[in-house]
Amino acid sequence: MKKILLSLALISLSASANAQSWVDQGIKFTQYYYPSVISIVDANTVWTAASDGSGGGTYPKVISKTTNGSTWTTTNITGLTSQTSAMVSDLFAIDANTAYLVTAPATGTASNGIYKTTNGGTSWTKQTGYSTASFANQIHFWDTNNGWTAGDPVGGKFEMYKTSNGGTTWTAVANTPTPINSDEYGYNLNNKYIVGDNIWIGTSLGRLLHSTDRGATWAAYSTPVLDFAGNIVEGSSGTYAFKDGSNGLLIAVDGDVNAVLYSTTNGGATWEPIDTTGTWYFGDITFVPGTTNTYVTTGIYVDDTSVQGSAYSKDGGVTWVSIDAGLQRGVVKFLNPTTGWAGQFSDGTAGVEGILKFSGDLSLAVNESSAKSNLKVFPNPAVDVVNLTSNKEVKSVTIYDLTGKKVKSTTDTKQINVSNLAKGTYILQANYGNGGVENTKLIKK
Repeated sequence: MKKILLSLALISLSASANAQSWVDQGIKFTQYYYPSVISIVDANTVWTAASDGSGGGTYPKVISKTTNGSTWTTTNITGLTSQTSAMVSDLFAIDANTAYLVTAPATGTASNGIYKTTNGGTSWTKQTGYSTASFANQIHFWDTNNGWTAGDPVGGKFEMYKTSNGGTTWTAVANTPTPINSDEYGYNLNNKYIVGDNIWIGTSLGRLLHSTDRGATWAAYSTPVLDFAGNIVEGSSGTYAFKDGSNGLLIAVDGDVNAVLYSTTNGGATWEPIDTTGTWYFGDITFVPGTTNTYVTTGIYVDDTSVQGSAYSKDGGVTWVSIDAGLQRGVVKFLNPTTGWAGQFSDGTAGVEGILKFSGDLSLAVNESSAKSNLKVFPNPAVDVVNLTSNKEVKSVTIYDLTGKKVKSTTDTKQINVSNLAKGTYILQANYGNGGVENTKLIKK
């Protein structure tokens, strides 16, 4: 039945484009706490850690987790070396039971640590790594064994460690970036983006640090952002997302509501401003895996509803379509075109809000920039080859199955060999020279 419904949805692409929304879920945080980081394992298992949005200046030690994609359970983090003075900097989940977090000193100097849980967050065990001179910011694992973590500079170098045995031992990375001066450091709370072996992290002096080999070696790029979190340059901030090792978007904020959207095609080494259509937001941005060029932005700015909401772009940030407006949406992450979550402020431990689950299908939505292209695909159903014609330049073609998995990608845009595809229904995506995309149904006999 699911395949039939998806196929019918493809027949009416214009209707699908406006069918995106968010569904409230009760995260059970204290009122005004919000998710500072979201770690998605699969469509059912998601972890998040809390930050205090009340203005009280506290540093919550609490996580929340769902194992069915809808019901959330909140657990206090216990067993930290300096329980009172530690702040949770980052969280990464492996599965429903195993996760890692790093802590930094909210006060004092002895609160740095790497911690691991194997019982769903009930207890945490400290691992070797950071010293009392550190300030830990990020952590990430590529599989159950191989991980990386990064902190502020110590001894004239950004402090980073890697593990190849699930955190049993951590080894210092030798070739880490050198700060420009003592004012340059990293930030925690969602200030990283990882695609494949690529890592990006932003600094207090507006540089983007980039590794293409899981943190073994690094480059440092200047960006239009003055300061990625405003500690050095008040009112400045930045957020970024990448679809692969080369192509990404960056939002530079200067002042409360002055934001510019940029794109890169060389991994962040250089950036060009985008002439956009439609409303986008500068709270957070993410790429949607399983799509060719789709990004989602969110806005949570407290004092101005005009910059609160969410929107998506199917053409790499040129054209934006509203999901909603005038509602606070925070940190955002997607697993695939139909599965994603965004943060909001919690309405209390017995409440029904705090995190939002995406409802819709971004693989089926079409931006206005790619509409009316007169795309034709024939024969359809196809046996061995399928022909494409369009009144726009088609740069490449990607074919997905109905689960969102990419099964073929080619720059042969006139005649495509589909003989190796199994019988069934697929989504054929034409990627246009102007950055737009268009989807249509393809049936393989």
